[in-house]
Amino acid sequence: MKKITSIAAALALVGGFAYAKEVKIGVVLPLTGGVSAFGETSKRGLDVANEQNSKLSNGDTVKLIYVDDRSDKVEAATAVKRLLDKDKVSVILGEVASSNSMAMAPVAEKAKTPMITHASTNPRVTKGKKYVTRACFIDPFQGAVMAKYALDSGLKNAVVVTDAKQDYSVGLSKAFKKAYTAGGGKVVKTILINSGDKDFNAQVAAIKAANPDIIAFTGYYNEAALLAKQARDMGVKTPFIGADGVGFPELVKIGGKATEGFMYTDHFNEAAASSPEAKAYVDAYHKKYNKTADSMGALAADAYGMILQAMNKCIEDKKGSDNKECINKNLRATKGYKGITGVITINENGDAVKSAVINAVKNGKFEYKTTVNP
Repeated sequence: MKKITSIAAALALVGGFAYAKEVKIGVVLPLTGGVSAFGETSKRGLDVANEQNSKLSNGDTVKLIYVDDRSDKVEAATAVKRLLDKDKVSVILGEVASSNSMAMAPVAEKAKTPMITHASTNPRVTKGKKYVTRACFIDPFQGAVMAKYALDSGLKNAVVVTDAKQDYSVGLSKAFKKAYTAGGGKVVKTILINSGDKDFNAQVAAIKAANPDIIAFTGYYNEAALLAKQARDMGVKTPFIGADGVGFPELVKIGGKATEGFMYTDHFNEAAASSPEAKAYVDAYHKKYNKTADSMGALAADAYGMILQAMNKCIEDKKGSDNKECINKNLRATKGYKGITGVITINENGDAVKSAVINAVKNGKFEYKTTVNP
């Protein structure tokens, strides 16, 4: 009995956390496949955030468990099941692509497990869901920002390029068209493409014939780069505007000089990082990777930070750090969270209300233009 008492006493002295445990966050990302750049940069941001803070207020340690869904929605849903059944995670973080997040959401809902996507912007990701939250703005806002910037720049006639295979692109196109026409713009043509396409000669010919003031591209970076390159090769000089799906170094790596001037809405630019939280993250990111901190990593780090805040509130309320219902309740109640990408408030739908930035490619780099508030 004396031995047991002395061991308990010794444990109690170790930081005051005798009963600290490991709390698991399951992370589903496209680490391979068509949009692997999204997953790779998200993981970098999460690793930085976890290294900055992996301890909860009661001494529990937060562990990230990664699963690669290979940029596939069926794999994404399967990944959630594995993380819940095998790894017994308390929260799901992911995915990036809206289609994949929509495949994951029903699994999380059925298991009554909180899920937070850091980058899926299609409104249907959270629609009607009780356990799905997001750390990013949604497409109606992003589409409106695209439209307003184009119109304010005097670009009154647009061709809209939509990726028919991506829910993200379809929803974003709809949002852009609504805001653009409401603001006095005219959509002269809608052109469909498919993820994985390489040859856009037919689409470029249609764009050239339409002779628009602006090309609104609503898909991802691979197709954006190839379309821009082929358009410039065919003599099309019309400016492009896109959204957060194009803002990756791969855009310039693939498209080269053809992407010069490509404008897009995004969630973050380190040039606009002014808060202490953002500066600390950017400094840590530079130190670890010797690279510019990108928006996808920053969003992932914000989602991670929101989870930790929710868990700490559960500890404060004596519910336990891994109480799924409590974590979900606190995620949904997030107000004025000071994140890396800005101040985040979650509304009644589980969506983040926050600002957006406009960036443009200049000399092969992503230059910050302005910030647009909701």
